[in-house]
Amino acid sequence: MRITLQLYTLRDRLAQDLRGTLEQVKAIGIDYVELAGDYGKSAQEWRTLLDELGLKASGSHIGVDALEKDLDKVIADAKTLGLPYVIVPWVGKERYSEGWDKFGKALEPFGQRLRQEGITLCYHNHAFEFEGGNGLTALYAAADPSALQAEIDAAWVKIGGEDPAETIRSLKGRVPLVHLKDFDTSKQPQWTPAGQGTLDYDAVLAACQEAGVQFGGIELDESPGDALEAVRESFAFLSSRGLS
Repeated sequence: MRITLQLYTLRDRLAQDLRGTLEQVKAIGIDYVELAGDYGKSAQEWRTLLDELGLKASGSHIGVDALEKDLDKVIADAKTLGLPYVIVPWVGKERYSEGWDKFGKALEPFGQRLRQEGITLCYHNHAFEFEGGNGLTALYAAADPSALQAEIDAAWVKIGGEDPAETIRSLKGRVPLVHLKDFDTSKQPQWTPAGQGTLDYDAVLAACQEAGVQFGGIELDESPGDALEAVRESFAFLSSRGLS
């Protein structure tokens, strides 16, 4: 399993100094990044910058609105960037109010079209999917596995009251991406560098291996201190656990 960094973690730094921040990411030893936002750059400008720095994009967070508005542009940009995965990062309640199964079916046409272009559509969870039942189970049961796969956020699954390791195992062969986010609800903010919170990494990493996960993502929604230092500490911990 390879390490990737969800760049949302460093959004403030990236907004101030995009190239310099990415240079620091590369200096930590990180080779892959997961995009979230374009910071005023085109897909070609991003590709040129990543190539110059020796970085690769493991995927990108793309909202449902963008898929609906101009799927052709999403595909063209993904090809320019060399993205293997396009990930829906979040949805408002209006999208799933009629049921997670219906939302899963609604994502199918986008996933099928992306698949024709060699790109895999994934969905990234939070905790609201588990309100009133296990919405993720309904989502993935309804959608064709070839059209919709998973980016499981382990911390949000746990916060939602479910077992992240079992959730990952249940999607074996369908979960190429996992966010290895750590947290401690006794702290403010609750997000911590990997290995410094309450996530059971022994169980989660074993499940990732069993399920065939390709990328384990570093992500902090908020950092307890300097965000780049939190990334550095997370990378060191995950590297010590055998990720590269």
